[in-house]
Amino acid sequence: MNTQEMKAALAKTFDDAWHRRDMDAAYEIYSDDVVFQRFPFPPVVGKAANLEADAAMLAAFTETRCILDEVIVEGDTAAVRWTWDAVHTGTSPALGIPPTGKRVILAGCSVYRFQAGKVVEQWEYSDMLGLLQQVGVIPALG
Repeated sequence: MNTQEMKAALAKTFDDAWHRRDMDAAYEIYSDDVVFQRFPFPPVVGKAANLEADAAMLAAFTETRCILDEVIVEGDTAAVRWTWDAVHTGTSPALGIPPTGKRVILAGCSVYRFQAGKVVEQWEYSDMLGLLQQVGVIPALG
């Protein structure tokens, strides 16, 4: 997969997941044994387990939108800096926070490693502190 193909595949994945809310289409890019790291949570191994985690996010947050602010590809690795916004309308199993009805904005970066045209590893670094502040779990700083 060349640089342009990787960029196009990632753009499609983000669009399918967060705008179309079609996780099956979004997950076409992933290998069956993908390892997903989203700090501070433990690693999630396997396409099915990752799909379940993202489906839970879609159940907890509605009106999702995600902007790809920047995509950088080098060799078999791609980095995507993104801005995600949504309305917190349900309880996510990962967060366990009852719905607040608040619009939240989350900035982050995801790093993908491709092998044979599929994502085999993904790391996500995002502003979880800011998210927790926006839903009222932690007071704002300053």
